[in-house]
Amino acid sequence: MDEAFFDRYGRKKYATDIIPIRQKGYFAILVKDKKVLLTYPPLVDIPEFPGGALSRGENFRECLFRKLYEETGIEFMLSEGEKEFTHTLRYFAEDARPYGEYCIYDMTFLVYDAASYGFDTSVAKCKTPENGCAVWLPIAEILSGETKINYAHWLAFKELFK
Repeated sequence: MDEAFFDRYGRKKYATDIIPIRQKGYFAILVKDKKVLLTYPPLVDIPEFPGGALSRGENFRECLFRKLYEETGIEFMLSEGEKEFTHTLRYFAEDARPYGEYCIYDMTFLVYDAASYGFDTSVAKCKTPENGCAVWLPIAEILSGETKINYAHWLAFKELFK
């Protein structure tokens, strides 16, 4: 039997005769006022943390700087973070390429205290440079399951915010 890959919703996808690509990515969990910053990428209806795959020649700081700007409009240079969680997931990205992409994705999630950076967590959804939107949501709302987030991100979030 083929091994399962998981999409953003946690649904299993099976691939036959597919060689998955290898990816490494970084994701920022910005925390302020008991809320976290989430993004809704274009054409995706489930929120996730800003971040994504490294581009050739990037380090994690450059990757997060680029992805934070693309996905939130915020220019924010990050350091090491207060907490970190890494996992490897067999992931199916349905929004990549014309028919989706199967990958083995090494994901690192970094938690940052955003309190000293002047973010306004009371603003409603805002438009992002890549035509998605960003929103601050209560941590409790995510932990309770009231708001569902990207499955891979949920696995990391529940470990980081036990």
